[in-house]
Amino acid sequence: MLINNAVTTNVKYTGQFPQYEFSEIKRLNPYWSDHTCFAETIKNRKTLHPRLIRKWFSKLVDENDYAKEDKNEVLQYLIKLAHGEV
Repeated sequence: MLINNAVTTNVKYTGQFPQYEFSEIKRLNPYWSDHTCFAETIKNRKTLHPRLIRKWFSKLVDENDYAKEDKNEVLQYLIKLAHGEV
C-alpha cells in the first residue's frame, strides 16, 4: 500500500492541513496549476500524515492536472516531498 511505503518512523503527525497556505499560494500564482500549488504547500511539512495528503490532494487538485493512471505515483512523490526525501 502506498501509505506504508512512504511513512517514516518516529514522526509526530499534527493532523492539520495548511489549507490557508494553499489558497494564498494559488492566489499569488494564478498561472500555476493546482498540482504545483499543492506541491509547494506541502514541501518539507514532515508533520503531514500521508493519509491527510491523499485526502486533500483529491479535494484540491483538479483531475485534469494529472493522468488518472499516474495518481498513485504522483501521490507517492508528494508524500516524499512533504517528508523532505526529495
